[in-house]
Amino acid sequence: MTTTDYDALFAAHRDHLWGLGYRITGSAADAEDLVQETFTRALTKPPPDTTAPWRPWLARVATRLAIDSLRRRRIRRYVGPWLPSPIETPPGETSGELASPQLDAEVRYGLRESVSFAFLRALEVLEPTPRATLVLRDVLGYTGPETAEILGVSPGNVRVILHRARAALVRYDEERQPPGPEVDQRHQAALQRFMLAWMSGDAEKIAACVTEDVRVTADAAGRYRASTKRVTGRDKVVALLLGLQRHAPAMPVSEFRWLNGRPSVVSLLPTAHPRDAPRTCFTIDVDAEGQVAELHVVSAPDKLGAVRFPER
Repeated sequence: MTTTDYDALFAAHRDHLWGLGYRITGSAADAEDLVQETFTRALTKPPPDTTAPWRPWLARVATRLAIDSLRRRRIRRYVGPWLPSPIETPPGETSGELASPQLDAEVRYGLRESVSFAFLRALEVLEPTPRATLVLRDVLGYTGPETAEILGVSPGNVRVILHRARAALVRYDEERQPPGPEVDQRHQAALQRFMLAWMSGDAEKIAACVTEDVRVTADAAGRYRASTKRVTGRDKVVALLLGLQRHAPAMPVSEFRWLNGRPSVVSLLPTAHPRDAPRTCFTIDVDAEGQVAELHVVSAPDKLGAVRFPER
């Protein structure tokens, strides 16, 4: 009888399962919980043959837990816009790992691109099972038969589900900017210009940094003061940013950081009111000309556990 080394099992598969769970749920906390639950089940209710490779069984358990978690999240009332949990991804690092070192020719999205806010928000149009299917096939590189086994459906159903999921991401595919040196440099330069303009309080400088149809999405989960609707349009966004800058009791302590594969800013904010958010992450999407097209602002406290903040 072979004894399973569960410490080695955890070390070998944790990153893969965490990355799988995060991409399906968009939540770092949920991904951490499902990893723990998956290994708890491995200890208490292991597969019949513990000498066989563990990853297929672990992926099946983790995927089904992730789908259940996503379903629960979708039916809960959420105050204001929903954004993914920010995670730190230093340059050159990825979150999670592929199913196999041999990259499947059909894989469409890299590990780094697939944790971006743009990609995770695009996945929100998908129901839980199609979302899991696309993550398994087009991100992590599971084969069709492997995906069918994980989801408990036929390979033919996987093909149909995947085709429909890919069709739902057509707009994302048309506008996508896969990470690379040129795109990274454009994002970093745009973020630095934008933050300097914002801190200057100069409306013209801010307006010059953003697109005409720029959008601001703030996720405070109803805990702090924030717009409960997306703000769209250059004039409205400039007015919003100037208002926030004028009413801040003092300058924030901010640091540039890489979050979700993009240059970002994390800030420790002075608070004058209990409804002021003390910690916030700012990430941006830019267009091909280097102007800010989307600003994501996350201050919901339950979503900031994976981010290290500066000290005052």
